[in-house]
Amino acid sequence: MSIDSAPARDQAASRISAILMRLCESSGALAVALVDGEGETVDYAGGLPPFDTRVAAAEWRLVLTILDESRLESLRSTHEMRIRARGRSFAAVGLSDGYVLVFALPRHCFSLSYRALDEAARELEGETGLSPRFRPDPSQWVGVEVRPSADNQHRPEAVWHEGGWRAVTVVGKLHPKDLRRGEVGYFARLWNGDDLLLVREPLGRWFAGRPH
Repeated sequence: MSIDSAPARDQAASRISAILMRLCESSGALAVALVDGEGETVDYAGGLPPFDTRVAAAEWRLVLTILDESRLESLRSTHEMRIRARGRSFAAVGLSDGYVLVFALPRHCFSLSYRALDEAARELEGETGLSPRFRPDPSQWVGVEVRPSADNQHRPEAVWHEGGWRAVTVVGKLHPKDLRRGEVGYFARLWNGDDLLLVREPLGRWFAGRPH
């Protein structure tokens, strides 16, 4: 999905909408909205009509507010929820300072790329000044373009960096327990000697992270 093929916007495109569009593309979402604590959509991106995206964002932000005000302590700690509805699925993920990312997902979808989410959250923090969210994974994942091996489309041969393909050497594989179903991951070494992690997610999107 590209910005050019998305429905006409009801507000000017911005750096925030560009971040959200990349998040749509890397997570397979139909639309994503950044909504504040009052339920107002700050910005959005995706292939759904703006009105539909805004309404969904406001409604699911309200649900998180209701949970936060619950008398049950276990519900008050809710910062993420996923809903599978008849027509499509939804997810709401709290950032910081009361802001939430609301996702409209394809029907029956119940998974979300935490690597794509973390990359977008870091970009939004840098763009808006939001406080950093808690990150249990220190790998600092970023989406990358990978050229696979000719004899194995799931094994990396090179990554696109600074305008060209740079060779990588696979030195090992990540254990399945450290990956989700359908993912494949590698320990790799760059042409300059630096080490990194490379993970291919089920949608075919590659992410690079720091070993730890």
